[in-house]
This record gives sequence, C-alpha cells and structure tokens, in this order.
Amino acid sequence: MTLPLNATQLVKTRQEGGFLRTVYDIAIVTQRNLLLDLRNPAVIIGSTGFPIFLMLIFTASFAKVVVPEGSYTDYAQFLVPLSTIQGLLFSTINTGTALYYDLRSGMVSRLRTLPIARSAVLAGRILGGAGRLLVQVIFITLVGHLIGFRFQNGFINSLIYLFLPVLFTSAFSWVAVFLAVKAKSAETVQAAMAPWLLPLTFLSIGYVPKEGFPEWVQGFVSINPVSAVAQAMRGLSSGGSFIEYVIQALLWSAALTAVFSTLAIRAYQKRNS
Repeated sequence: MTLPLNATQLVKTRQEGGFLRTVYDIAIVTQRNLLLDLRNPAVIIGSTGFPIFLMLIFTASFAKVVVPEGSYTDYAQFLVPLSTIQGLLFSTINTGTALYYDLRSGMVSRLRTLPIARSAVLAGRILGGAGRLLVQVIFITLVGHLIGFRFQNGFINSLIYLFLPVLFTSAFSWVAVFLAVKAKSAETVQAAMAPWLLPLTFLSIGYVPKEGFPEWVQGFVSINPVSAVAQAMRGLSSGGSFIEYVIQALLWSAALTAVFSTLAIRAYQKRNS
C-alpha cells in the first residue's frame, strides 16, 4: 500500500504550468486577498481615515499660510495629491503584515503544496494590495472634492492621476513584503516601515512648497520621490508641466520594484527551502 505523501514530498512532486497558468494562479491568489479585504473593511476604513483626517486638519491650519492670497479650495488643489500618496504609503504596511500572518498561520505552506506558480503568493499579495490602494485613492479624492479639489485637465489625465500613486506605492509594497518575509513579528514590519515613511511624506513638496523648507533640507526635498509623484499628480489634475515628473515617478517605481522584488523573492525562497 502506498503511504500518503507528506508536505515536503508534495512540494517536490508538484507540477507548475506555463506562463498562462502562472497568470491564472496569480489571479486566483489576488482574488483571495481582495475578498479578505472586503470581508474586513475596517482595514480600508482605518488606513483611509488617517490621511483624510490629516488632509482636513492641514487644510484648516495651513491654507491661509501656504496660499495667503488664495482660498481653501486653492490649497485643497495643492494638498490632495500628497494626502493620497501619504495614505497609500502607510497602507503598504498592511500588505506586509497580512503576508506575515499568512506565513505564520501556515496558509503559505498549504499553497506551496499545490501545483501553483511559486511567484503567485507574493505577486498575488502585491496585486491584492494594489486593489485596496485604488479604492483608497477614490475615497480620498471624493473627500478632497468636498473641500474643493477638482480635475481640470481632461479624462485621460484624471485616470492617470488615479493609477499613478497606486503603481508608485505598490513598489513600496515590495519593501513591506521583503520585511514581512524576514520579520520575527508583525510589529517588526510596522516598526521598520513607519520611521522612514514619515520623512518621505513630510519632507516633500506635498504640504508646503520647497521654498518653505530650510536651505539645508531643500536638496533632499528636491530628490525625494514623493515630491516627484506629488508634482506629477498636481499637473495631471490641475494642468501645467507633469510629463517630467510622471517619468521620474515611473523610474522610481521600476527601480524600487526591481530591487525589492528580487530581495523579497530570494528571501521567500530561502525561507521555504
């Protein structure tokens, strides 16, 4: 009588498909992660409420300081892009912690015994997180609309406005995924991400123009990728120059994805070898 295979033997005997099967596997894992988010709306509400709260506070506090000759609506047009990026960047922490809990609960081990592509677990987590990020962009933009934010540069540019921050912050999700694979606890992911997300968002031209910073920090503000994305989104929504900043945002996204996806995949393979 043939004895049943254990988990290690199942992994060795599993058969993966080709490219189309890999895409299908990634889509299935992505769907699973999206459904989990829909069943736990508190995650989306909490991570969306924080940037909206800051956006309202900063509009009330700094509108007359940053735009002394303008209105609260003018400052909303300036502020909403950064509020969107900030909210999405901090939501990448949720992507990392969700993967950590999957690893800890044994869900990933169960998936590894199935004949699915090895890349499906990490890629599905990133794409599932991107779906949640897109929902957040829409919610933050709708609240921004209530305080005066408007799309003034055409339908196509408005769509690019919605998807560009999702692409950019999804690149940061790879950082969170890498940390989750290496972490010993879920708190480690948050502790490792939050300290450098704060300066990236606050030391950018999101809340105030570059000239509002001390000269010794203006160099960092200029090269900060968040500044590039914020400028791109302002151009996409309000008009003016934006192509240069969109290119910068895409280059930053590609570089971060290339580096941290490679590190995350290697760490994941080493963890499960």
